[in-house]
Amino acid sequence: MNTIYDFETMSQDPVNGVVVSFAMLNFDPKRFTSNPYTYNELVDNAKFMKFDVVDQVKNYGRTICKETVEWWGKQSKEAQKAIAPNPSLDRPISELYSFYKENMPDYPGLTYTRRNTFDPVFMTSLMKATGNPEPYAWWDVRDTISYIEGLAITGDIKNNFVPEDLAEHFIAHDPRHDIAMDTMRLQILVDAVTSF
Repeated sequence: MNTIYDFETMSQDPVNGVVVSFAMLNFDPKRFTSNPYTYNELVDNAKFMKFDVVDQVKNYGRTICKETVEWWGKQSKEAQKAIAPNPSLDRPISELYSFYKENMPDYPGLTYTRRNTFDPVFMTSLMKATGNPEPYAWWDVRDTISYIEGLAITGDIKNNFVPEDLAEHFIAHDPRHDIAMDTMRLQILVDAVTSF
């Protein structure tokens, strides 16, 4: 069983930046061809966590980037809603390690993110800040962009393609939807390649 995760952030600095939300999803790549996932199944199975921004700035010295805040102001209302402060949901970053461990597979396989120079660096910096070890083995980390581009070897398919039948359901920059969509991209391409 593999895991994919994604952070939404208030900075492009993965060493010092503030994170606003996190989602992770466990998936079995064998199901891509034998029992394909539905998009709603993936979104529903994603585990989601929101973070206390003030706690990060005040207690950990993490920073907010003005340009990133302005960028969020141009995103969809649905995406903005997913990162809006909510005292009943916002948790300290110190709880991320236990959240990840509680929701990871019993027999972990590979760990995916979209870009290995962004989300995994955030994870490492958050673990260091909170005095926790990495929640996964560094040698198991992969990125979906390389996987997608490798499967779509002709270069005609963009690594962020959204299937037409899912476009109305996809909420870009909601981490639950981002990881579900990347998993669907992998499933579609694996199915296409293995169908030859």
